[in-house]
Amino acid sequence: MKARGLVIVALAVVLSGCSTKFVYNWLDWIIEWQVEDYVDLDRDQERQLQRMIDDLLEWHRYDELPKYHAQLHQLRTQLDQGFSAEDAQAHLTQLEQHWFRIFDHLMPKLVPLLQSFSDAQVQQMMTVIREENQKDIDRYLKRDLDDRVVSSNKRMAKSLKRWVGKLTPMQAQAVDDFNRQRHQSMDLWVAYREAWQERFHQAMLNRTNGAELRRELAVLLVNPDSVRPQEYKDQLSVNQHLFAESLVEINNSLTGKQRKRLNRQLGSLIDDLADLSKK
Repeated sequence: MKARGLVIVALAVVLSGCSTKFVYNWLDWIIEWQVEDYVDLDRDQERQLQRMIDDLLEWHRYDELPKYHAQLHQLRTQLDQGFSAEDAQAHLTQLEQHWFRIFDHLMPKLVPLLQSFSDAQVQQMMTVIREENQKDIDRYLKRDLDDRVVSSNKRMAKSLKRWVGKLTPMQAQAVDDFNRQRHQSMDLWVAYREAWQERFHQAMLNRTNGAELRRELAVLLVNPDSVRPQEYKDQLSVNQHLFAESLVEINNSLTGKQRKRLNRQLGSLIDDLADLSKK
């Protein structure tokens, strides 16, 4: 079950800035396709999943998209009138809250669906999760720092280019500085993921107890920070602060052309969200 994938797909719409309305209107199909990568469902489970998706998307369209719209409207104003590291961190916190509200909303229908899984389905799902986890480890942990920095620089530059156009040398340097200064946290990241995965597996092995399964999922999906080691949380906090400062530095260095493109892109996305959330 790609539960986390449901949220990634939903939030990616907000962050993509590209074909937002088209993608959003196809989310039901996209989510089903993502889930099928993790587990083969029988017909009854497919119907349960479809009802869960229908409920999620209706709630998300009319309850959550207005929150995204308000946040982006505030962000655009702040970027023009003065954007601080505290502002950036507040927006990152809001994004996390959007994420966790989706899981919280899913819980009443997600628990019965997961309870209906057979032992074979649980094993299939855990095998795929472990394989993906190992792919991530091979992709990131086994590369040296310079390789990881170069890769991170390319991803960040590509994301920023979508919003502001080609980066100036000063902006590219700000991206590189962030990726070199931040805690890599790779060993802690791997340890946390493996611990999370094992706790999720145990919850699924004990899935007949619906109340206990719901409590465990609430911890793992809605409040994952509570199970992160303190050292890892401290490093993530430092990284978030460095990232916020980098965003401020880049925003302050935007050229007139870049600022115009950013406002145009944000305005288009804000209009799309307003259209999508109309009842």
